[in-house]
Order: sequence, then C-alpha cells, then structure tokens
Amino acid sequence: MKTSIFWKKLLTSTLCISIIASIGSGTTVYAADYPANPPDKAEWQLDFADEFDGPELDKTKFTDNYLTHWTTLEQSKANYTFENGNLVLKIDKDQGGWRPGTVQMISSIATGMRDGLHRFGNDVEMVDHHRANTNYETKYGYFELRARIQGGPGMHCAWWMVGNQDNANEVTEIDIFEILGKECGANRSKVNVSVHPWADPASREQSLNYYANADLSNEFHVYGFEWDETGMKFYFDNQLVKQTSQTPNYKMTTLLGIYEAPNSWTGIPDPNALYPKKFEIDYFRAYKRPAMIEQERTPAAGENLAPYAVKGSDKSWDWNNPPSNAGDNNAYTCMQSKDNVTFPQYIYFDWKDGQDFDTVALKSWYAQGQAPTNWDVEVSADGETNWSTVASSGDMTWNTNTVDIESKVLAFSKVTGQKAMRLKINSANTAWKHFAINEVIVKDSSTPCVGTNIANEAIPIMNSADAGFLTDNNLGKATQSKDNLAMPQYITLSWATPVSFDRVKMHCWYAQSQAPTNVDIETSADGTAWMTAANSGDLVWHSNDKTIESKDFTFTSVENVKHLRIKINSANLDWKHFAINELEVFDGASSILP
Repeated sequence: MKTSIFWKKLLTSTLCISIIASIGSGTTVYAADYPANPPDKAEWQLDFADEFDGPELDKTKFTDNYLTHWTTLEQSKANYTFENGNLVLKIDKDQGGWRPGTVQMISSIATGMRDGLHRFGNDVEMVDHHRANTNYETKYGYFELRARIQGGPGMHCAWWMVGNQDNANEVTEIDIFEILGKECGANRSKVNVSVHPWADPASREQSLNYYANADLSNEFHVYGFEWDETGMKFYFDNQLVKQTSQTPNYKMTTLLGIYEAPNSWTGIPDPNALYPKKFEIDYFRAYKRPAMIEQERTPAAGENLAPYAVKGSDKSWDWNNPPSNAGDNNAYTCMQSKDNVTFPQYIYFDWKDGQDFDTVALKSWYAQGQAPTNWDVEVSADGETNWSTVASSGDMTWNTNTVDIESKVLAFSKVTGQKAMRLKINSANTAWKHFAINEVIVKDSSTPCVGTNIANEAIPIMNSADAGFLTDNNLGKATQSKDNLAMPQYITLSWATPVSFDRVKMHCWYAQSQAPTNVDIETSADGTAWMTAANSGDLVWHSNDKTIESKDFTFTSVENVKHLRIKINSANLDWKHFAINELEVFDGASSILP
C-alpha cells in the first residue's frame, strides 16, 4: 500500500474550504486538492486495489491495451508513466488514432478485456482475437478513485464500467464520470454521469450529471461509486451526489482513460496547447461487504470445462448470438456466425488456468442447414502461441434439419495444462449463409464425475419453448409447459456419451400452483427401452412464491446410459401448466445449487 505517499498527501493537501452536498441537479462542492482516503473503510472489505506506486503497471490487475479486438495491439497500447506516486495516462501530440481510420487518440487501462467487449457502433468489426483478460470482473461493491483531470477543449477523461458480456444482453455501460476538459472551470466543473443500456433490455438510458464548484483539471478529488442489488450511488469527495434504482445484475469490467478528438461534444483541441495531456490517477480501490464476496468457482472433477472459459472469435459474429452462447449451459441458445463468411473460422475458449481434457462435443440444431461439417480441435499451453492439432472431425454428416439438437463427439489422447482451445471450422452447412453451434462440451472423460452435476451437459427435451432453462444452472428462470396438457408428460435429458448417476434433484418456485406432484425417474441406454429407477410418490410443496423448493430422488446407480426421462404423472395446475426451474443429475454427492 502507498502508506508514506498517503500521509504525505494528507499533510500537504489544501484542506477543504467547505462542502455542501445535496442529491439533485445542483450538487455544490467547494474544494482544493481533496486528501486521499485511508485504505480501510468501515463495514467494507478491500477486495481489489492498485495504489499505482510504479515503476511498472501491475499486469495482474490492469491491462494497458484498449478494446484490442477493434484495433491492433500497437494502436491500442496505452501511453503512460508514473510520477509522484500516480499513474499518468498521457496523450502526445503525434500519438496517432487508436484504431484504423480514426483520429481519436486514447490512453486507457482496464481490469479486463475480451473479444467483442463494448460494441459501440453497428459499423465496428473485429480485427483479430486476443487472449481474454479477466483480472477483475465483478458485481456489486463500493469503488473509489482519486484523480486529476485534463483541462482544455477536445479532451475528456473517463472512469466507466461495462458488462463483461457472458451473455449477449450483459452490455450496460455505467459512466461514473466523463469529464470534458472544456467544462472544467476555475470555480465550477461539470461531471457527466450516465447509464447506457446498449443492448440490455433491463436497463434504460439515464443522465445523472452534477456540478462541483472546483477546478477538476487543477485539483485531485475523490470519486466514489456504490452498487448493490437495490441501485447505484455516486459520490464526490465522500459526499453522496446522485443515485438511481437501476442496477445491472451481472459482472462488469472497469476502464480508466483519457481521450482526445475533435468533435461537437468535446470541442476542437487547441493547436497551441501543451503536450502531453494528462489524466493523473492516485489510486483505484474496490470494496465488498461480506455478503457480496463470491468464491470463484472452479471446475469439479469430470465437469464440462466450456462454461468456465471466455469464448471469443477472430472475426465478427451475429451480435445477437455471440460465442458465449456456445458454453452457457443452455442447449437452446446458439453461437451464430455472420453471413457469407470465408473459411476457416476460429472459435476460442480461454481459461485462466491450464485444463486437462480428452473429449470435445459439438451440439447443433437445424444441423443440415447450419452445422459445421469439418473442424479441427487445437490447443495452446500459454493460450496464445504454439497451437497444435489434437483432433480432426473429417467430413461430418448431420441427420436432421429441425429444432431437435444433434451431437458430434471427438475423442483424443488426453492433453494437460492447456490454457486455451480453439475450434478451427474448415467448412459448414450454410443454407442460410451462416453456421451455428448451440453448445460445446469439453471434458476429461477419464475422470469420474462423482459430485458433479451432469444435467447441463445433456440436451433437455420438453413440450415447452424454454426447455434450455431446465439445465442452465440458473434458479431464476423456469421452464413452463404448455397449457392444458394431458398427463403423463415427459422431460428427457440425452447425453452424447454414456453416463452414470444415482440422484436427480428438481427445483421449483410457486410450487403449490405449478410444481409436479408425482413423477417417475426412467433411464435408457438407447432411447427406446426404458427402465424405472424411482417413483417420487405424492409430493407435497410448502410455498407459493419465489422461494425455491427442492425435491431429491435417490436410487440404485444406473450405469452407462445416455437418456434420463422424468415422467410427470400429476402436477399442481392452478395456472393450467406445470413448471420446473432446474434439474440436476449426480452420481452421489450434494447439489451445486442451493
């Protein structure tokens, strides 16, 4: 920690003359250099911090390349130094545009980066794949920055966060501040605070701007951002100035940057201004309350590794169906390419740590119209170089062209310690000009799946438009049957390779109105001859709200089967349908979900 620098700044800073704060459009703050806050904060635990002591940027915390996938590594590189215990992001006069065809100059650092992050316009196209950086992607907390802004027209400095896009809609942008140099005055500066939904239907456009009676380009100040399940709050020099009930419910990446460009928003840069332009940052800190701290999940023995990878591509894709869909545990979402692509195409799976595996399976629907027909599996130990081919599909033939999902499995000699895998798509069925993959399974088949939920590796089939919710590891969504169905009804889980299990767990909400009340557990090796493994008897449910209730069915282990069928004999049908939030399947051991 920057102990000595903190106390030096505390003793030498000009003390605040006065502070007057109110929640509203006219927040007023009178201040000179505002002193650095101590690192300890009551009721909060420090979760992440960089005091920017230098002399090098800590690459385990921040990457110094800006949105690399939209540009080149050279053009995306930040320009910075360390001065007086601060990180100084700089713009030099001859720095050059940050991406091909633009004059905008940017120096920025970020706590994460991945292919396709922050698609800021319909015309932007992927330039290349770069290994994902996931140093600090987080949800909820209190975040704090102490900084001095660059003044003058044509400039702005920004602290912003953006959804990490694990799902296509997780893209909201939160601008904790965008401060224009031309709006920094001797006694009054404007702080632009915004919510930009982009493609997130759960967010709405919102401006939360405020004014500080201070020259933010001449003084260091402390900016704070509090975010939890109830909303977001914005602070200036420890005073609450703005708040909103909006609150994205997913992880975000933090970006800090200085920008120069001639435009109507920031103005035209002064040709006689001194360079370099500077965004000076004393520290960045992130805090959590104990209930906010999430333990990072790591793959269990024998578990599908694909959901733990960051998925990407070296080319642009259909933005409504991104590569993340190929490993989201939902068999009924898909990754879809752009139209009229040239082959080969590459789909990347980046893991933070090395992984061991010997099996890769592809699932696709409408396969005769859009599934890959020839692909290679390639791996890299460092995730970036020395790619080697471990399996090739040869020419594959698919049998259906309907919503029914087919699987193709490649088995190969086990590889160990691999930080990345990529699928090299050599050819595909392109009846609709694109190719698509619903799900990819990456496994070590030599490791028993004891204690591992294997339901999310199966293809769920049910008389419902939302069958994928049955096995997506998300209790917040339910699969609902059609109305007025005659009993019995069947839910089938089918695996690409044989599995063994002795336990099924069913999770439901509003159970007294829509949960099954009597079920049989049936299994089959071939999908035609079925054996009953267990009967639930009459089930009693105790709640009729969003409380998740669970029912456990255990039985003698069934070995080497490819199909499980849940026969719904009866159900609570107050609303004419039955519904199940999640199914889990285990060979012993306890549930992953609550």
